[in-house]
Amino acid sequence: MRLRKKVSRKVKGFAAKTAAVIVMFNSLSVSALAATDVEAKITTAANTIKGILTGLVAIVAICVSLFIIIKRMPDADNPQEKYELYRGVGRVWALVALAAACIWIIPWVYSLFT
Repeated sequence: MRLRKKVSRKVKGFAAKTAAVIVMFNSLSVSALAATDVEAKITTAANTIKGILTGLVAIVAICVSLFIIIKRMPDADNPQEKYELYRGVGRVWALVALAAACIWIIPWVYSLFT
């Protein structure tokens, strides 16, 4: 129960800090902008979001890959364990490629129809 409360406090703290950073960066003054300026800002924001999502996917993949490697390390002499290690890490990075493709290709395909 204590661990859950501790994790909950950390998550709430992280969410509050993230919200503060977002508010700080979005504190630009709103004025009458031309349509091209608005479109350019939206495109820049979308690309920033895609970059952040890609970074998060890569960080999670690195952590999962390291976990798999550390978990399989004691039995590295066994060929079956090596196979399982390479298979697991390969599967993780294949999913990373799929996630990155979804993050970048789906908006591109959407823009073809608009």
